[in-house]
Amino acid sequence: MPSFRRSGAIALLAAIALTASACSAPADPGASETSAAADGGQASGTFPLTVEHALGETVIPEKPERVVTLSWMNHDIVAALGVVPVGVPETWGGDEEGFTPWFRDQVEDELGAEMPEVITFTEDGPDYEQILALQPDVIIGVYSGLTEAEYERLSEIAPTVAYLERPFTAGTWQEHTEVIGEILGEQAKASELIAQTEAAVDAEASEHPNLDGSSFIYSLTLSEGSTEIAAYITEDPRVSLLHEFGMVDSPALAAASEGLDSDVFYTGFSLEELDAVEADVVVAWSNGPQDTEYTQTHPVFSRWDPIADGRYYIVEDTTLGMATSGPDVLSIPWAIEQGYIDDISSAIDGGAVVREAD
Repeated sequence: MPSFRRSGAIALLAAIALTASACSAPADPGASETSAAADGGQASGTFPLTVEHALGETVIPEKPERVVTLSWMNHDIVAALGVVPVGVPETWGGDEEGFTPWFRDQVEDELGAEMPEVITFTEDGPDYEQILALQPDVIIGVYSGLTEAEYERLSEIAPTVAYLERPFTAGTWQEHTEVIGEILGEQAKASELIAQTEAAVDAEASEHPNLDGSSFIYSLTLSEGSTEIAAYITEDPRVSLLHEFGMVDSPALAAASEGLDSDVFYTGFSLEELDAVEADVVVAWSNGPQDTEYTQTHPVFSRWDPIADGRYYIVEDTTLGMATSGPDVLSIPWAIEQGYIDDISSAIDGGAVVREAD
């Protein structure tokens, strides 16, 4: 497997994938509990509810009304299910207040509510005193990479649900929606949202048949001094999302991903070995115009077949980057409307696209 140094861009993405999780206080010992793991569980709205996750089991005694979320995707799903969270993390790619347009539209326009409080984060994790003051009924961190220390401290505040199996890449957006639907007692509505979103994906895929079977690498652009390109693994949400439109991994990705630690969501390819990496298209995230230009003109990278043939799509727009890095029932339709799949389809046919920041 090729060696790989953690790039600045990936470090940034990891740092902003906010974390949280915990166990709850026990429910009434006289009440019956039902396990509601990711593969389904009890009838909609039945409490107390036991949710299994990577760090244990969380008992939610009654239908939550005050919800704090501490990781990507989760606050979108909560709002889509009709509940306005009382506290959420600042979102990468958001506006000056830290909110993405699809989340703001859902809260203000669809639900007619005020925007929630933004949770402060430090090197020690979330502001526990701030969360305590919000008096949450539940804390949700289904897409997270929390530490044991954060888990224990949050468990003292409210029932908290952690990532399902592995940090940052655990579960699909469908599974996240199902689990959060269970937590909120809104399983039926969660199923409806999943069906609507999948229908939007299928409709868009049908309009771009050249995506079906096209192989791709989802990478980062290069920066000065780079000797390899970073590539997200197949389980990463931004990669999994493109699978739903019919695209497939480059054959080289599986080999490059062997032996990675369970909490690693990226691998890499040496620039010297790029000739052996086949891909119909390269999708890449860029930190900005300088990195984009450096990548396009790099004497080795620019000779790689998909780049030389104009079969690449580079995203500099952080809002679109967020929508597709943490896809969910709100952000996926928004990304489609913004032309995400249109751009990739064009790139597959050799019409290279650079999506600049607004």
